[in-house]
Amino acid sequence: MLKTIILTLLFCFVIFNSSSLSQVSIKTVKDAVHSGEEKMQGFIGLYHNSKGTIYGGWGWTEGEVIQHAFNFGENAIISQASYYGYTFAANIDSNCINWDVNKVYGMLRPPSEAGVVNQPGDTALLQPFAALPGMIQGALRFSELSKKFPQISGLIIDDFFENYRQKLTINNLDLLDIKDALLGKSVDNSGNVDHTSKATTPNLKLYVVVYNRQLDFSVDKQDSVLNFIDGVIFYMSYQNETYKQFDDYIDTIKQVYPGKDIIAGVYINNSHELMKPDGIHYVIQKSIDLYDKGSISGLLIFSAPWLTQQYITSTRWDSLAIPPFLDSVYYPYIGEAAGKVIDAQSGQPIQNALVTIQRLNNQNPLIISKKFTHNTGEYSFGVWAGKDSVITYEIKAEATAYAPKIMDVQLQAGKKIVLPDIQLQSVTGVLNEKDNLPVMYSLNQNYPNPFNPSTEITYSVAKPGLVTLKVYDLLGKLVSTLVNESKSTGNYTVRFDANKLASGTYIYQISAYGALISKKMVLLK
Repeated sequence: MLKTIILTLLFCFVIFNSSSLSQVSIKTVKDAVHSGEEKMQGFIGLYHNSKGTIYGGWGWTEGEVIQHAFNFGENAIISQASYYGYTFAANIDSNCINWDVNKVYGMLRPPSEAGVVNQPGDTALLQPFAALPGMIQGALRFSELSKKFPQISGLIIDDFFENYRQKLTINNLDLLDIKDALLGKSVDNSGNVDHTSKATTPNLKLYVVVYNRQLDFSVDKQDSVLNFIDGVIFYMSYQNETYKQFDDYIDTIKQVYPGKDIIAGVYINNSHELMKPDGIHYVIQKSIDLYDKGSISGLLIFSAPWLTQQYITSTRWDSLAIPPFLDSVYYPYIGEAAGKVIDAQSGQPIQNALVTIQRLNNQNPLIISKKFTHNTGEYSFGVWAGKDSVITYEIKAEATAYAPKIMDVQLQAGKKIVLPDIQLQSVTGVLNEKDNLPVMYSLNQNYPNPFNPSTEITYSVAKPGLVTLKVYDLLGKLVSTLVNESKSTGNYTVRFDANKLASGTYIYQISAYGALISKKMVLLK
């Protein structure tokens, strides 16, 4: 029952290593951001989507499909044949292609929600079972789909603690099977997972739904769970009575689930009660404030049907007043950006280049979106620009046979911009296995990272020539030149000492053969 709230993008970018800000085309986002003409999106989304339509009012258009009306940026899709008017295949296509949202979460039905742990026949990629869908098979399904649709970032187990230790057992083997299937390890036709096989989608995350009534579980009791999950989706049971304790609940979650992603959830309705507008608005506002500070990773609304003409009355819609509320506290702080990835030599667009948008979230990187470029080399997205502070985003473009390239940008609320083209330099070759010499140059992630006060950076040189390795701060100011000399073919390691620098994020960049590779490192003192 997760609802993901996805962030809409707004950028007035200060771009590291670009020629000048004059290259950025800026447009003011229209006031009517909900008209369906704007991409918007952001970090608010739906736990369940629906083909239902809205009533309108407050300048919103009556009869619009809910996604078109709200332009949500993140949505959760259940591994089931169909749901609220969408087949599974149509839901995937709509989110990942037609709407091009920032992020998609898969969702599994556990046994308490009419699912089963293992359903050997449930193997069709785009046609899950309508009844008793398999959790292992669903995890593998989203792993395979993420290779085509990189917006798919993880998987949610609904009602987790209603099943854990009873129907999700034994000694965590069920949970291990689900997690490894999600990571893309080999699964045979009977649903047996080869835990020794290679993970083909190692970056996908596993989330579990947690309710406030379950927060009295001790850390020791949940310690085994902590080894498997990457984050929690938090909903408040009896939201009408408990919503003002939201901040306290979030603080408790941080203690019980240290270092895990937290995605907030807000009920419009559930099986216990009809939610009051005051509580709904309160949780949304608090979630926005926490997201702005980098304390949570998103917000999911439960659920789309309870905002549609097909399930509620116009009186209920008017009393909820969610459109004018979001017009006041959310949409004004969203912006959009569009860009293109091209070949630096030919100027031709690069199709299916992977573009990753990342925010540094309290020193922990938060991936906002991953998506492939279109056949024109273009990409676009919308994110939270920041309300009380400036947020720095990193845009990374990479493609087969090209050196990756990174731009750092800062957003400004209410702006829609066109970014300078990201020009990728082609590189060819692989490691020469005979003598272990590189036939292309590369730059590895520093280690340790974060570091204090020094770290090591390794790089490879394919052929003799001038190599430079420099370190910059996020404003683009050069803080150190580590290498500036001719190097012969080989692998190298250099130590970076940051004793005299302040804590923060720095960019190190290697230049060789007219191409650049950049990476980020974090100094924590």
